[in-house]
Amino acid sequence: MLKRIVFTVALALAISQAIALADNYATPRKKLIELGWDIPTTRYLKERWREMEENAPFDGVVYDLVATNVNGDVDSSQTLFTPNRWNRDDFQTCVDDLKACDFQRYKHNFIRINFHPANFDWQDDDAWNAVSEKGAVCAWVAKETNGNLCLDFESYGAQLFRYDAEKNLSFDEAKALARRRGAQFGDAVVAEKPDVVFLCLWMNSINYHAGRSERPDSILRGGHYGLLPSFIDGLLDAAAPETRFVEGCENGYYMNGREEYQRASLNALLTTGPGVALVSPENRAKYRAQVSSGFGFYLDMYSNPEGSSYYRGPEPGETRFDRLCANLTAAWDAADEYVWVYGEQKRWWAPENNAEWKSWEEALPGITDFIDELSNPDGFLVKLKDSIFNSSGAKNLIVNGDFADRSTQPDGTPSFANWGTWRYEESYGKFIDAQGKPGIRGDISACYIQSVPAEPGKFYFVYGKIGMDESVDANLTARWQDADGRWVSEWQDVRIVPKRDSKPDANGRREAYARVKVPTDAHKLVVLLSASATTTEGTATFDDVRVYPVQ
Repeated sequence: MLKRIVFTVALALAISQAIALADNYATPRKKLIELGWDIPTTRYLKERWREMEENAPFDGVVYDLVATNVNGDVDSSQTLFTPNRWNRDDFQTCVDDLKACDFQRYKHNFIRINFHPANFDWQDDDAWNAVSEKGAVCAWVAKETNGNLCLDFESYGAQLFRYDAEKNLSFDEAKALARRRGAQFGDAVVAEKPDVVFLCLWMNSINYHAGRSERPDSILRGGHYGLLPSFIDGLLDAAAPETRFVEGCENGYYMNGREEYQRASLNALLTTGPGVALVSPENRAKYRAQVSSGFGFYLDMYSNPEGSSYYRGPEPGETRFDRLCANLTAAWDAADEYVWVYGEQKRWWAPENNAEWKSWEEALPGITDFIDELSNPDGFLVKLKDSIFNSSGAKNLIVNGDFADRSTQPDGTPSFANWGTWRYEESYGKFIDAQGKPGIRGDISACYIQSVPAEPGKFYFVYGKIGMDESVDANLTARWQDADGRWVSEWQDVRIVPKRDSKPDANGRREAYARVKVPTDAHKLVVLLSASATTTEGTATFDDVRVYPVQ
């Protein structure tokens, strides 16, 4: 009986702790992070942050922490895993650089720490002391500048995480030592910045095959990253309650379709998933509460020529850019918080030496707007709306969008030129004239309708104002027809609702707007001004409807 009570109390405490930790990280805003061969230094960020934010509207960037020491040599976080020491004071210039940036978009930046060349031994205390001290310097810079750390465990040279039997350690001894070094490195970082976010380009996702095995050590012992799960266990040992980790799942490069991303996200975090299976039992509650699921996304897959080993082609009826957008959206939807977008052959901003370069926008026209809309939809749409409304050449495709051309039918029902109406047969209520504007009142499901020509694959900006009381659900809906007026791609309907935080106009109507893309089988964009009420007095009204073609 006593054992049962002790077990029950311990279980309750563990569950309470896990719930408390999970509550700390509930539903964060998602973020797109830029990483690539165009990695900036803090000096570059200071000089060109405005240009960078304009050309690459991400939520943050991964940057190289670089300082010149007293000997005139360059110390870099990308070559942190060397036995030499750093002087923290040398990095004050990096702190000053970052504090000089008035970031408007890049609020979530990460110092890149590469785990190479790492050509020293796990048993080398002096080297690991140096590495841990340098990790603390990076954490200090991050703390001073509201940043975090990006860990790249990939072995570009020496195989740090591969077990070497010639080191005169058994595999179990090597695992224990790797875990101790992970805790040593983690302790140094967490002591400086307990709330650090470790954005790991991969964690145990690189060893999923071993995680699915009943005998994972039989696979890890000969794997390139066989000691990495133990090192990660050490990082978890060192983690404070507010420390967070991101399983960055670099294998996201190769995923295709929503199902693959969703399945990978679940497998990273499920109780029985392979990522969790490689964590020591004592750290699994901490892992589930403090590790989130993210994805890497490789832009070159969508710009490399066919035949390249890194090539993603289109699905039937779409372009390669369509596939890029679909997969990046799928990664975004499946991620808990972070998606990091990686690129090699093109750049988002000019090189420091101003050498000839090609931008990602040139290689993938439309990518800038797409990432802007994905990571900051409200801000993107406000900017798009303002640019259209301030353009003298913008042409509204909707006829009688202000409803100035109106009349009254013999039965008293209002009629607005160029607008049709539809009402569900069993609905009660009526169409009304609300001070010269179309309205719908009563227990009714109905809409006003107008269609405009639309070009397949192109974007259009749809706008209108909607007023409604608490018993009504009203919206603008963009729907699609082919050239003969048949409904097509109904699953791609776009329902546009009023912006809840927008200020109503003098008549109580609020703005509703969105950018929509025409399906490949559509040639007409149909605007429906729709309302469904639950009371006989529920009322919705509409005004100022517009549709503009956009780039």
